[in-house]
Amino acid sequence: MSQTEEDIKEIKELKEYTNNLEVINEGLRQSFEELTTLYRLVEIIAEAKTLERVLNSLLDLVSEIISCQGAMLFLVDEKTGEVDIALKRNISRKIEQKVNLQNKQKVIEWTLKKGKTIAMPDIEEDPSDSEKVTFVLVPLIAHDKPVGLIDIITDTPEGDITTKDLSLLTILAKQAALSIENVKLYESMKRDQISIIRALSSTVDAKDHFTLGHSQKVSEYSLKIAEAMGLPERDVENIKYAALLHDIGKIAIPDDIIKKPTKLTPEEFEKVRKHPVIGAMIIKEIESLAPMVPIILHHHERYDGKGYPDGIKGDAIPLGARIVHVTDAYDTMVSARAYRDMIPQELAVSELRKNAGTQFDPAVVEAFITILRKNSVGYDGQNGA
Repeated sequence: MSQTEEDIKEIKELKEYTNNLEVINEGLRQSFEELTTLYRLVEIIAEAKTLERVLNSLLDLVSEIISCQGAMLFLVDEKTGEVDIALKRNISRKIEQKVNLQNKQKVIEWTLKKGKTIAMPDIEEDPSDSEKVTFVLVPLIAHDKPVGLIDIITDTPEGDITTKDLSLLTILAKQAALSIENVKLYESMKRDQISIIRALSSTVDAKDHFTLGHSQKVSEYSLKIAEAMGLPERDVENIKYAALLHDIGKIAIPDDIIKKPTKLTPEEFEKVRKHPVIGAMIIKEIESLAPMVPIILHHHERYDGKGYPDGIKGDAIPLGARIVHVTDAYDTMVSARAYRDMIPQELAVSELRKNAGTQFDPAVVEAFITILRKNSVGYDGQNGA
């Protein structure tokens, strides 16, 4: 073989090698893009905090993987085992007629039992129907237990749905199923937690009819302030429920002191001053309520450091406690007590303004007054209020 022939051979081999590298690189690039997309989709599902958000996110993400006309999401009832429609997305009347749950019940049951993603064509034999669709059934399985199923309706022929599409849908469905189970568990625990909080709050109301509803109003005011100040959702929730429990320590204060119609003696007032510490001790025993302990403990601290129980001041006081301190004082002023009548709202607001910077956090006072001005009937913010 001449030198020229050898050179030509090497060039051909090099070209073939280069072409192979390009094919490999393209395959790697596509795989990387798919994995990146899948990771992002799974992350979105995992971050959803409510069942509604998980389900809506799931159908949003499904449409990114496979082009579809619409989708339906079924959930398995934990008590009865029946499969019910939980969410529909872009389902036309015509498509809904095709998606007959009773006719497809056996197919759905089989899909859930096998735990495999399948694609099947529209089997209705109607020659006049030019709108043929394919149903892609994606089971949602968590810990070997059926959670639900996604029914994707697409105009793509069954044979054109790739193995890659089905694989991506299956991986997404596994994460979605776990997220659904986790959110259901979280929501169940949250309902139990709220029941505990409301039961504890009711014990305080039961001690004195004059304070009936006080904790609920303080909670509502505190929630509005926390939202107006743009606090994170978790902080807003903790403040809302801590406000509902801020006086829980009073269950340990004797009734004759709580209901006393005249001014307390120094000794009696000293016993009342212990209620934040007692309340914090009670709540810290309930693990799920632990984030609320600092708010309950410090809701009587003053901005100038002259409060109790620890005499801390300014930003050293948890913001939630500063919020509850303002709303607690306000509702106490505008409500009747055993030892005095209620005072007018305008005067209560004036007292908040006057003590902003000493007793109260000025920023919290301003946020609260703004809320009252917007929402309170008959309040116009005039006359120094």
